[in-house]
Amino acid sequence: MGWKREFKKMQKETKKASNFFDNSEDISSLIIWDRAMKPANHWNIDNLVIDISKFNDLIQEIIKNQNSPENMEKYSWNLGSISIVEKFYSYPMASYFKETYNSISNRLGSYEAALIVNSISKFSFYITKKFWKLFNYTFANKNINDTPLIRVFEVMQRTSLEALDGIIEKAFLLIDKRKLDPYKHHLLIEEIIDLGDDFTYHWARMFDQVIDLTVETFIFQSKYGKAKSTNNSTIQANFFSVDDDEEFDTFFEKTKTLVFNDEVNDAFNYFGISKMAKPDEFKKIYRKMAKQFHPDLNSDQNSAMEMKKINLFKEIVEKYYEKYEII
Repeated sequence: MGWKREFKKMQKETKKASNFFDNSEDISSLIIWDRAMKPANHWNIDNLVIDISKFNDLIQEIIKNQNSPENMEKYSWNLGSISIVEKFYSYPMASYFKETYNSISNRLGSYEAALIVNSISKFSFYITKKFWKLFNYTFANKNINDTPLIRVFEVMQRTSLEALDGIIEKAFLLIDKRKLDPYKHHLLIEEIIDLGDDFTYHWARMFDQVIDLTVETFIFQSKYGKAKSTNNSTIQANFFSVDDDEEFDTFFEKTKTLVFNDEVNDAFNYFGISKMAKPDEFKKIYRKMAKQFHPDLNSDQNSAMEMKKINLFKEIVEKYYEKYEII
């Protein structure tokens, strides 16, 4: 197990902060999101369409000089949230969302459809930008057609598409079949446009995890060649050398489990409680912190960001309690 000692040594030498919110320039997966703060008269359908076009132009600018693995430049995917097949022109999740717009327009109306497409286009731009920046920074000296790197594309594609379904589902819940008006529903419209902000947390953690596993795989292969059988170590090098869909699903779910466990630890540590704490104890701490940092009650310019952390970690803690049926 000499490779494990070498890998742990490298981890200590290049260790990144474990908390997602501790940004390290040029190597962090942190996505710095610009909030949609504009006057109500900006949010007419014409400006929404213009913004969508701008996001697509920015994505095209990012990907025009990027090389993708062979046969991985375009794909189609069934979006379960609206039961349609959408076309994507680049990884991890870049699309013009034409079928998405048509489907939502038929259900809710053209304005609501443009609003949701604006939201998911904005998310698509941010993850595309971050994906290529961090991917190139980490793997610039590797062959992009190597199986471990193809797996990076596949995992982040799946993660991005799950986020896409989540954004659409949340947008539907917020709209709740009502006809939106830019003046009457100004704050709601901005909230829908920025739905992708919260989803960048989980997306970035998945990206961190799959990059760590990929680096670990390359280290293993450089010392011992490609793995031929499963072992009980952290590294799952054999997952990167098979094409079977069932094996990929297994790898993806294991990666999600690792990410979930990391997020749970971060969340409980943030609230200063252990996993043994009962939900009622957590709720008291949450209410106290929310009251302390809510922007309406705290004029500090950093209170909004702190409130975002509180709500993100609250959702993770609640999912943990739900998963293990803790009451």
